[in-house]
Amino acid sequence: MFPLGTPLLPGGELPLRIFEPRYRQMLTDHLDETDGRSTVRFGVVLIARGSEVGGGDVRCDVGTIAHADITDRLPDGRALLSCTGTQRFRVVEWVPDDPYPRAVVDPLPEHTPSDADLARLAAIDERLRTVMRRVLEASGKDADVVFAALDTLDADPLTADLSPIYRWANRLAIEAHDLQRLLEAETPAGQLDVLDDVMEGLEARAAFGGT
Repeated sequence: MFPLGTPLLPGGELPLRIFEPRYRQMLTDHLDETDGRSTVRFGVVLIARGSEVGGGDVRCDVGTIAHADITDRLPDGRALLSCTGTQRFRVVEWVPDDPYPRAVVDPLPEHTPSDADLARLAAIDERLRTVMRRVLEASGKDADVVFAALDTLDADPLTADLSPIYRWANRLAIEAHDLQRLLEAETPAGQLDVLDDVMEGLEARAAFGGT
């Protein structure tokens, strides 16, 4: 397990720098090179209170399995990772942090959004594009070029099996507590409630000249 100051959504990307001895040991213990790549899998959870370094933190119980490519590793074990979120889980039991954080977890199911959910997501997306167009055009940028890039990302076959709610959320720099609420929501409708709140905040900032 890797407690961090930010959650990771399924489909989300996260670069990590490994330097603490306990996580260097975790890489050594769980390194997978069977397909010719150096990879490792671990759980990412949000630290609710405390520090990322040194332990002694209070952790959230819902997180995401990360599949990480080890892009660089030094002889002393320090490493750079490129992580992608896969499956949500709930911690059943934390076990002693020896030699690194560990837990017993259960995978959480992903429910397919209904037609009503998808219509609601489309409405939220339209609100986002309205805010983005206002901000981009005010700074002299072509909003249509940005929207075309977003549409290309949505059509990526590598994300075809990912919930469109996660695909949409991974576009944005969402605050950690809202990302955690999104992870913990049990239904697509609950996840959309979170995105509604996020959009209200973006709209309010845009109305007062923020970005």
